[in-house]
Amino acid sequence: MELVEFLGGSKLAAQQWFDRLARCYNEPHRRYHTFQHLEECLEELDEIEGDEERLALIEVALWFHDAVCQPASATNATLSASLAKEFLLECQASDSVIEFVHDMILSTQDHLAKDDPDAAIMIALDLNIFARSPQRYAAYEKQLREESAAVPMAEYAPRRAALLQSFLDRPVIYESETMRDIYEEQARFNLEEGIKRLEQGNL
Repeated sequence: MELVEFLGGSKLAAQQWFDRLARCYNEPHRRYHTFQHLEECLEELDEIEGDEERLALIEVALWFHDAVCQPASATNATLSASLAKEFLLECQASDSVIEFVHDMILSTQDHLAKDDPDAAIMIALDLNIFARSPQRYAAYEKQLREESAAVPMAEYAPRRAALLQSFLDRPVIYESETMRDIYEEQARFNLEEGIKRLEQGNL
């Protein structure tokens, strides 16, 4: 509510948009991309110190970044950003605010910050699941598999393992130095273990 009012929206608009996003995050095919993921991102955001306005806009981006989530679709981030734009236009946000939120959401598509420190924070928040406890990380992998249940395991496992390996092959997973200090070591451990389980067909 406070976030919408900060942006210039009304309490009615806040409730309407919350209800709309709730319908998105509660779609029956979702297992990981639910309010649980959103809450885990917002919990981590609360621990970050910095420019309050920019952090508030990152929060907006987090609320919308998985609003559209269809398995195997390449347009999820783009459509989610469009939904965020619709919301921000209703709040009469400035073009610069709309562009900022749009860029933050699109950064979660390839998870590359491209030297943008704000995007680096956004991406780290989206990928904080990599650095959770081994138990939570393992549960996350199972949730993702359930979202892609229509894909045969023989196809899913090598593709997922290759994606995890691509993160390990990066010089750093987290381009935000602050977030890297907190997340990097645990994330690399979890990803290595995740690849082993995928190679064994044992999610």
